[in-house]
Amino acid sequence: MKNALYVILLLSGIHLQAQTPNQTLHKAYQQFGKVKSFKSEVKIYFDLPSVSIEDMSGKAFYKAPSKFRIRLKGIAFLPKDNPFNVFALIKDSTQYASVGNGSETIGAETCKIISVIPNGDSDIIMAKIWIGTTSNCPLKMQITSRTNGVVLIENTYGRFAKNSLPDKMRFTVDMNKFKVPKAMAVDINNTPKKTATSTEKPKGTIEFVFANYTLNVVVDDSVFKEDGK
Repeated sequence: MKNALYVILLLSGIHLQAQTPNQTLHKAYQQFGKVKSFKSEVKIYFDLPSVSIEDMSGKAFYKAPSKFRIRLKGIAFLPKDNPFNVFALIKDSTQYASVGNGSETIGAETCKIISVIPNGDSDIIMAKIWIGTTSNCPLKMQITSRTNGVVLIENTYGRFAKNSLPDKMRFTVDMNKFKVPKAMAVDINNTPKKTATSTEKPKGTIEFVFANYTLNVVVDDSVFKEDGK
């Protein structure tokens, strides 16, 4: 009986060890780390107060370790926060400190909430990540940076969950920080401006819907360059 109790306690200790924030982050990275590159179709939907932008379609490209670009009819469009940069951040545990912040259920999946603070100089001040305990995917990320303020990213997964590639990404941005890309046709006068109270900061959303992923294919570096460069 004592031996059996010892084994149970030993296994419990191993299980608890496996649940440390760094190990959870590493497991999430391992899934995405298998993706060396991808191409996909993407549709973008905008809901930005005071700004009118039509829905757009294009192609998305990624190349390890951190190149990401969306091209819309020849326009190179990069989100202010590359949503896949978080994987570059958590790749090496010596480059950050992590703290567990409990758990939360998103949809039908329980998530571990982990705060990641980069070591040394970094534009990212902190990233708060909700990682599914079943899928090992980041279902939600709250990224605080010096340049862009706070950006919330909510992910929905499907066929490519095993690679941590979402079917849909929904960005919630601070309109005081967001700048419309110059190359995109917009008409800021078509939508009445919303007057924010002294305590309210206007928020907007941008939604990416991905389809037809092709993984680990040749992606030329030229697709990541701005037009004319």
